[in-house]
Amino acid sequence: MAYSGIGERTALFKAAEEIGVEAADELRQAHRLIMETTRYQNRLEHIVRRVLNERDLQRTPHGISSFLKILAYLTYIVGAPERQIELSVKWARYVLGWKELHIYEKSIALIASGTLAIDTKRLNELEQLSLETCHPSWFVERSIEVFGRNFALQLLRRNLRPLPNYVRMNSLRVKRKTKDEGIPVQVPGTPIEQIPNVWRLEAAGKAIARSRSWVEGEIVIQDLASITAGLVASPSPGAIVLDLCAAPGNKTSHLASMMQNKGEIYSVDISSKRLSYWRKEMKRTGCSIASPICADAGDMPIEAKADLVLVDPPCSNTGVLAKNPSIKWRITPTQIGEFASRQYAILQNASEHVDSDGVLVYCTCSVLPEENEEILHSFLSRNPDFKLVRQEPFLGLPGLRGFDQCQRFYPHLHNCNGYFIAKLRRTD
Repeated sequence: MAYSGIGERTALFKAAEEIGVEAADELRQAHRLIMETTRYQNRLEHIVRRVLNERDLQRTPHGISSFLKILAYLTYIVGAPERQIELSVKWARYVLGWKELHIYEKSIALIASGTLAIDTKRLNELEQLSLETCHPSWFVERSIEVFGRNFALQLLRRNLRPLPNYVRMNSLRVKRKTKDEGIPVQVPGTPIEQIPNVWRLEAAGKAIARSRSWVEGEIVIQDLASITAGLVASPSPGAIVLDLCAAPGNKTSHLASMMQNKGEIYSVDISSKRLSYWRKEMKRTGCSIASPICADAGDMPIEAKADLVLVDPPCSNTGVLAKNPSIKWRITPTQIGEFASRQYAILQNASEHVDSDGVLVYCTCSVLPEENEEILHSFLSRNPDFKLVRQEPFLGLPGLRGFDQCQRFYPHLHNCNGYFIAKLRRTD
């Protein structure tokens, strides 16, 4: 991960292959440990620096420094029993080599002792909040600027716990089902009162993905906010729809189900690899009206006008830090600006394909106004033929800076990804 820029899951499977680990349960436990260690990364690094100075830490092999962070996680975050700590050290000696670990035995003992505390004497308030909430200092500062101190800290603290998974029933595969008949899979779930046929799961998403209902396409794993975006778009049967940045396809199949597989959906994505998965998802869910187009959404090679254009552009993903904590350590303020420029270009291009009286829906899984309200402000000032319209359903909070007709989702309030949805209509 550190050297190749690959994701946690890919890094795990590469490492497992190298050391010959194949057991599914062990891989799942290892993946969870990686995710949680990444979630608390700066706090764990602070603890490790209490026993290794910066110079020694830079000289420490990557595998050993990772183990020290895992050891700190088990000791200071989990509060693991002594036996588990001893077993972890034993496995580290086996995997990394006892000779390589020998010179770090004193550091290992100090970390495992549980006596190291966060040293706040030399830290300013922002640095302390960064360690408390386990987010980069710049993101803590920006969040406080945007949302105010109390709201921002609630949001950031919520990111320290994983979010639940949600599923929606797929009407293309399941006929005559209502939420009162129960979830079509043998896993406990809680119905979402405001949206029929959507459930919050009490089990892991991976367990659902192995169920008969998922394999046969009866259910789709999709976040609550993303489901809401599809409902807000609400295409009618027979409509022509342009779905931009469409892969992996959850929204596409949702739109098709609302259209009863009648009409046309053109699904555009720049990645042929992601579109390959999109095709499998369309087959699994029974979507027969969607056509894939591998193209840049900012410069599409099509001239068609659509009744609905759905824009879900690449973003910083600052709304999904609870589900994917590694993002917060990779994203930078400069990249936020780069995303915003790209998002505006895609939205402007998309607007040219909206038919008269057609609908344009813009959504991101970012909580920052730079990628949401500021994009809309620039777009509406240059495109007076588009007007914001009220959304149904409206499950989130109103947008910021006077954009009350938009809705926002926050992990600490809505128990789902942070998200932004805007709905516009062409009025020319």
